[in-house]
Amino acid sequence: MTESDMTGSKLVFIDIDGTLADENHIVPESAKTACARAQANGHKLFICTGRSVPKIERNILDLGFDGVVSVAGAQANIGDKLLFQHLVSPEAIDAAMAYFAEHHIESYQWQGADGMYISEGYRRHLESKGKTWNRGEFARFWHLLDEVEVPAGSTLGHTIHVSKGSYFTGPEPDVSFENTQHDLAPWFELVHGSYDKISPNNGELLINGIDKGTAVRDVASLLGYAIADTIAIGDSDNDTAMLKAAGTSVAMGNAIHGIQAFCGIITTDIRDNGLANAFKTLGLA
Repeated sequence: MTESDMTGSKLVFIDIDGTLADENHIVPESAKTACARAQANGHKLFICTGRSVPKIERNILDLGFDGVVSVAGAQANIGDKLLFQHLVSPEAIDAAMAYFAEHHIESYQWQGADGMYISEGYRRHLESKGKTWNRGEFARFWHLLDEVEVPAGSTLGHTIHVSKGSYFTGPEPDVSFENTQHDLAPWFELVHGSYDKISPNNGELLINGIDKGTAVRDVASLLGYAIADTIAIGDSDNDTAMLKAAGTSVAMGNAIHGIQAFCGIITTDIRDNGLANAFKTLGLA
């Protein structure tokens, strides 16, 4: 008998950006209350984000989730306990770096448990937005790729340990998202990233065969939950895999990329108590 059979407990996976937190990284009070009530009712709540753990604000982690799926499904933790971790192969990193150079893609980053490794172009982007990337709670986790010491005879791919990449091009790229998706397919699964307002070609580089969907299945299996007892809540293309994998899928009212088409439930906008209303509809809180 599984844990969920014994307790009627659901295992809920919640995206951060656009789902749990708004564009200013603020979690609505209604969402905080709903999460606390759901946990009090015996349900388990996991963050399921494209971010690496070092990129998740302390005020979000301090809300007390039961676990964290990070770097788009490549890692899962319950507190300090590591459930699983997948790393991008050195060959894949080096192939992407060569591709970025060939197509003049200057803004990109690699993310993992050690932090964020960013290009000079991405650093300029952060500074143009007024992001104090090199100060505050995340400062020690940001690394400039130009400053990474690669041993003689080695490559960047063999030097850094990361679980996903992301990038965006300039406003008039010489390759489309579909071109990039095709060209990097031997090494990565590409999904649309969160830079649509910045660039027509942007994406997340995920390890082939590893995504938020595989994480839903693997965490459920490790914790003794049937897939039928899993719920996923998201707002964009990078949530597609988990929404399709979970027993119940919920699209936020502010969802993009057409994900509403395959979700069982569509809740209200994040600015209109979207997460709290989803929990109410699902009987969690």
